[in-house]
Amino acid sequence: MSRTPLHGASDVAVFDALADGIILLDAELNLRFLNASAAEMLGVVREAALGLSFVQLTARSTADLAELLELVEGGRKAEAIVRAGDGRVLMTSLRQVEAIGKATAGMLLQMRDIAVLDHERDRAGAKESRRAFRFLSQQKLRPDLSHQRRLSSQLDRLLTLGERSMAQNARVLLTGESGVGKTEIARHLHVSASGANAPFIHVNCGSIPDSLFESEMFGYERGSFTGALQTGRKGLIESADGGTLFLDEVGEIPLPMQAKLLKFLESSTIQRIGGSAEHAVKVRVISATNRDLETMVKKGEFRRDLFYRLAVVPLTVRPLRQTPELFDDLVDYLVAVVNQRRLAPMTLTRECRDRLRGYHFPGNIRELHNIIQQLSVLADKVAEVKHLPETVMAAGMAVNAGPIATDAPRADLKEIVRAYERQVIARAIAQHGSKRKAAEALGVDIGTIVRKTQMEQ
Repeated sequence: MSRTPLHGASDVAVFDALADGIILLDAELNLRFLNASAAEMLGVVREAALGLSFVQLTARSTADLAELLELVEGGRKAEAIVRAGDGRVLMTSLRQVEAIGKATAGMLLQMRDIAVLDHERDRAGAKESRRAFRFLSQQKLRPDLSHQRRLSSQLDRLLTLGERSMAQNARVLLTGESGVGKTEIARHLHVSASGANAPFIHVNCGSIPDSLFESEMFGYERGSFTGALQTGRKGLIESADGGTLFLDEVGEIPLPMQAKLLKFLESSTIQRIGGSAEHAVKVRVISATNRDLETMVKKGEFRRDLFYRLAVVPLTVRPLRQTPELFDDLVDYLVAVVNQRRLAPMTLTRECRDRLRGYHFPGNIRELHNIIQQLSVLADKVAEVKHLPETVMAAGMAVNAGPIATDAPRADLKEIVRAYERQVIARAIAQHGSKRKAAEALGVDIGTIVRKTQMEQ
């Protein structure tokens, strides 16, 4: 029985004719259909991807789907910017659908290359159409590290050392809090050493279930286990051959699998599940974590020999609160990103920007991005202090608090509790690196965390 919910080759052909990427997920978030454009954007083979869970698709795709995974698991209407493995930027929309095949509900994802939007903007004759696409080609899509390094001597030193390491094929370990931009630095180092056209395989080690880790990383031969594809499958390590393997959240690798990864790092060869042949793989390796690996080594949670293999050149990325020299540049960039979706550009008042500058940002750049998105929703053309989220306002009031005046307005207890709850959740996500792990640490269901963070947005 076909795993696609479409009716025959004619339906598939219609969707394959679209330039947009179309993905259908069932209620369990398993991949039921993707058209040819989506497969090409994600860097996957359609026949091999059908039936995968979205978690598995996230690990296998050459596109960076980590943020999109959280939105999909939230199960609600949303939009996100996704960067493909070849550097293209994809505007992605998520929508719920009533029925997919025999499932009662599911998700529809539509992905469009921003270059296509640029082309549409050029062709648009109407004044309003030109306004809608005005910022797509004028504004940068992410912070330019080549520019930012001129603003920060510390960042310049980090990038210089990383570039030298990659040129000599020395493995780099990026450490730092969640949301500080380790992925963007890894991409920069990859391009500096291998070029933009070489494969960059971003593996989120924390998103791959333990039972699937070996098959996803090392691949398998045909018939090696029940449910295996008859053609076999190349693993993520082999997919990075000739480029860079980026092991994100490396501290989440299951202990039994650490030995197999160590063998690959020592021999530069892999052996697929069910196979006997050794496959040589030539890759540069960058790893990243927000956990203290040395402490994990002492506790027996991470292999000492693997740690030394990965941390040939350890580089620490400073949190946003310790890089004030980059703050204005980051804000300008993030405002430019949200302005791409607006008919009229948004600006921030000096007071609003100053209040943001004084905030401690436990979620770092990712949290700043969320705040700017909130401002874009709440404000018309000018974002003011009153538009800032209560977590920022509460932090500012706590810093500037003096003696309580007798005529001070009384705060609403429920709102105080809600603001504190949001702070606790934001800190837990920043500390543990994902909403799922934050939910486990706080002893609540993942749905609770997703719902409350979406309410904040």
